[in-house]
Order: sequence, then structure tokens, then C-alpha cells
Amino acid sequence: MRGCHSGAQSSKKPTYLLENALVFDGTGSKPKEGSVLIVSGKVAQWGYIPSSRVPQEAERMDLRGLAVSPGFINIHSHSDTQMILHPECKTLLAQGITTEVIGNCGGSDLDTSGWNDGSWQDIFDNSDVKEKWDGVRGYLDAVRAARPAANTAALFGHGDVRRRIVGDDGRPMTPDELKQAEAIAQRWMEEGAFGVSSGLEYVPGRFANVEELAAVSRPVRAFGGFHACHMRNEGPDLLRSIQECIDVTAKSGVRFEVSHIKACGPDNWGKVREALEMLDNQRAQGLEMTADFYPYLASSTGLAIVLPDWVLEKGKQNALEGLRQADFRRRAEEESDRRTVIQGGWDRIVICAVKKPENKWMEGKNLGEIAASQGKSPVVTAIDLLLDENLEVRIARFAMSEEDMITALTHPETCVVTDGSNTVPEKGKPHPRSVGTFPRVLGRYAREKGVISMEEAVRKMTSLPARRLGLTDRGLVAPGYWADLVVFDPDTIADKATYEDPWQYPVGIFAVFVNGEMVVKDGELTGARPGMALRAARMRSEPKSGFSQGHVRAPCA
Repeated sequence: MRGCHSGAQSSKKPTYLLENALVFDGTGSKPKEGSVLIVSGKVAQWGYIPSSRVPQEAERMDLRGLAVSPGFINIHSHSDTQMILHPECKTLLAQGITTEVIGNCGGSDLDTSGWNDGSWQDIFDNSDVKEKWDGVRGYLDAVRAARPAANTAALFGHGDVRRRIVGDDGRPMTPDELKQAEAIAQRWMEEGAFGVSSGLEYVPGRFANVEELAAVSRPVRAFGGFHACHMRNEGPDLLRSIQECIDVTAKSGVRFEVSHIKACGPDNWGKVREALEMLDNQRAQGLEMTADFYPYLASSTGLAIVLPDWVLEKGKQNALEGLRQADFRRRAEEESDRRTVIQGGWDRIVICAVKKPENKWMEGKNLGEIAASQGKSPVVTAIDLLLDENLEVRIARFAMSEEDMITALTHPETCVVTDGSNTVPEKGKPHPRSVGTFPRVLGRYAREKGVISMEEAVRKMTSLPARRLGLTDRGLVAPGYWADLVVFDPDTIADKATYEDPWQYPVGIFAVFVNGEMVVKDGELTGARPGMALRAARMRSEPKSGFSQGHVRAPCA
């Protein structure tokens, strides 16, 4: 078992006996009826527990008809500052998430030095954090100060490394700059990151080559971490993008995770199976390459994703200035229209969030119908909106097939993720995945459709992502493991969130425990905030642990 220590967690924790439950232990084995004893924040015993083994002070909970599983581990989120601004973690706990991994798609809020005063003031005014941070150590210290209800683990973003060295310049790094990138990656891994993420569809990750991605991956490999990659293309060039990921893995030896694998656009449907087969072939040859997915048919990103690389290669301000020039804009429109049509068309892009009040009427409508109402073409409408909103427009893109999603769901090496965030409660229209992902898999795809067993679905949410992270004391119901637990009704658990009304919380989750403390009771938050900031570190000199050099452990803070 991996050790965990924190002064913030030193107070005496309550003792619980969860009796008469159907226990999904997280291994993928059939559930068994039994009880779970929680002592000092950890699972002390489970199964048949004689009365003589139960401490007198234990609070007994009769869970007849209900199930207990490990807490869900979400290894792909965008909750970086949200873990500080919204430490109650309502959207996480409501769907059973007990550990949230931040820093994905190449971006991580690990360096506040370049933030404008407004961005920083939001943190200062609305949280217990009063000092700027720099790096993984500083960020996790800030999380610890914020005292979130769920655990937090961090990846660092390749994009953040690149920006420190070359900004938004679209050129390759020089050999000296590659050494700088490797040094930054080394430092951030030493500070407790579990790995690195890249976002090759976004600026500045778009401009990275295999050598650069391998350079930031080598220190990650040395620490036993992993590289989570949002690929360069999820449409016509999906398989070519998978090959790029293979090349990075072969060059660096890093463990590699393809983030939220999917195939966008009807012409590309069916390619997810081929992509997963390519990863399977690499594992057979000794390269550890895996993937994760979310159970929805629409992605969520920024509308600027429709713009070609060259528009954004000199940064946001250059893009805005260029789009106001006739020749620049004409070329951008032609290429944006062509690439969007290839991936399913403008009618599949729904506006989720804008900032200006006068544009709020567009939220919930697709670009085709918005354009028709304005008497303009969709591409002109899109670029006009981007200019008006300073490129800050969130969209949902309905571009995937359910068959592909089920192919990903049923593969034995894929984890369930949200790709969402610990969102501000009841504000805006986020993608429903931020509210309902994990219950959706259990309710819709395990119980109703039967495409996966309930126990296998639980494994994909618990022990499998724990293995990706290198955690050996979370992800299972087992003695000595932290009591991150979910109590749910397997007959009723379901997601309710929709694209039109995303603020409908799941049903069927009755209790959630984080580090042995009850954070949800009878479906409502208790107000307890026992979450830990998890720090990964190389196992150097613990011969009795049974782990080899290069594995990670997770002291907590």
C-alpha cells in the first residue's frame, strides 16, 4: 500500500459500518453481499464482519438493496482553478467522483505569473487562496489551502512548457530549447505531477513535433508517469494522428493515454475500432498505450477550433487583427468552411456559451439556424461571432456515432472520463458530461442497454484509472485502501442532464465518502471537505514496498 500523509488530515475521522450492501470491489469481479468497515479514513475490512470486530463507536448504515463501489476517478478534467473556486465540488460528488485529475489537453493552471489582474482577482476574491503560485508544488499547495471536498491530482500541460520557451510562435524548438523543455518537465515531475498532457489540436500544441513531445515525455517516463494526449486530428486524419502518438511513445518510452478517443464526422465513423487495434498492436510489442472516452456523441470545445493552424500560429491578437483584413479573412473562411463540412457540417455545431449579453440568444442553437436567421452563411456567422467575442466561444459539436462510442466503452483498456469540469453550479449551459458522465455509463449502458456489465463499468471508473495514475491505495474496496466510496442503487442510478437543461443532477446516488468522511448523505452535500492534494513522487528507497524503480507513489497534502 502506498503511504499518504498530511497534517490537514490528522484529526480523528468517524468510524462507519456499511451493512448488507452489494459490494462492487473495483476489480471487475461479480459483486458480493457484505459489509464495509471504515476506520481512520480507510477500509479496515469488508465482507462478513463479526460483531466482535466492529468498534463500539461505529455508525451503522443498513444498505440493504444498495451497492457500494470505490469512488470514481476522473483522469481527464478541466477543473484546474475550479477545484479552488468551488471546493464544495457539487458536480463531481453528485456523480460519485472522488478524485479529479486536472491539467489536461496541454493546458494547466500551474503558473499564475502571466495571469492578468482580473483572472487572479477572481481567485483572490472568491477563495481562501491569497498568494500566486508557480508550478505543480504551488498549485497543489493552493488546492490544499482551498480544502476541496474531492481529491485532486495534477498533470502538467505541454502547452504551458512550450509557451514558457517560445510563446505562441509556430516554429519548431531548437535543440537548446528542447533541453529547456525537458528541464521544466523534470522539475514539475519532481514537484508531484502524475504526468504530462498535450493538446495537439489546440494552440500552442498544434506546433509541436514528435521530437518536442518526446523531450517533455522522457522525464515523465523516468518518474513512472504517463502522457495524456488530445490528438492532432479526430476526423479524416485520425489514424495518422494515432501513428504520431505511437511515434512519441516509441521515441520516449513513456506510458501513453489517448484522450477521449473518438471519430468525428460521418465519413470517419468506424475508425475507432481501427485506432484501438493500432494501440493493441503496440501493447503486444511492449509499448504501454491506452485510451479513455466519454459516453456522449457531442464534443465540447472552443469555436476557434474551426480555424486553420496558420490563423492562430502567432497568437490570439494576431489572429484577431488578421480576421479583420479582407484577404486574410477570405482565406480563413474558405479553409474553415472546408474543414467543418468534412467533419459533419455547421448544423452539428451548437453554441454553448458566449460572454456578451446581446449574443446570449444564440446559446442552444446551431450555427446553421443562427446563420439562416441572420441571412448569412454559417462560416461568416462563425467568424463574425469569434471576432465579437474575442475568440472566446464554447460549443458542442455533434460529430460522433454511438457505435464508435460503444466500441470504446467495451474495450478492456479504456477508462471512463468526463472531459468536463467542476463547474459553477447552475450557471450557463455546460456540456452534460460535467454533471452526468459516470451515472450515464452505469444506468444507460450497463443496466438499460446491457452492452457492458455493471462490474466492468465500475472497474473502468475505479481500479483502471487508479492503475493509470500509479495509485495503489485507491480504486478498490480493499483493506488499507482509502475509503473513497460511492453508495448507489443499481436499479435506479441514471443521468438526467441534457444539452438543453444540463443542470439536472443524477439520481440513484445516496452517499459518497472521501477519505473516510461522508460528503454526500441521502443525495445531498454534507458540507465536509476532506479532499487531499495528491502528489506523485518517484519510489527511490523503499525496498519493502514491492515496487520497482520508476513507479509512483502518492503522498498527500
